[in-house]
Amino acid sequence: MDRAQVIKVLLARPFRADARRWRNPIPFPETFDGDTDRLPEFIVQTGSYMLVDEKTFSSDALKVTFLITRLTGPALQWVIPYIKKNSPLLNNYRGFLAEMKRVFGWEEDEDF
Repeated sequence: MDRAQVIKVLLARPFRADARRWRNPIPFPETFDGDTDRLPEFIVQTGSYMLVDEKTFSSDALKVTFLITRLTGPALQWVIPYIKKNSPLLNNYRGFLAEMKRVFGWEEDEDF
């Protein structure tokens, strides 16, 4: 499944306000605009949200796609060239996080 197909699948998912539908107990992550001070919080929020819903976020490509949907401003502008080049980082969650940390100036915890 290529990048465009992954995004199409995510966008095509029907939303049903069915009370029986499983709901993620973790609050939906806030957006990230490139503010280095907010990067640790963003990573914790998105990581926690995906961790409790492993069925939806079953691949690195889906995890990275979800992160990208939460980017705005300079952070979104930063990722556009990666999408245009179909970068291998788009299929590597840990690699994508490492690149975000490098670009936005946060390298304190390599395992985080």
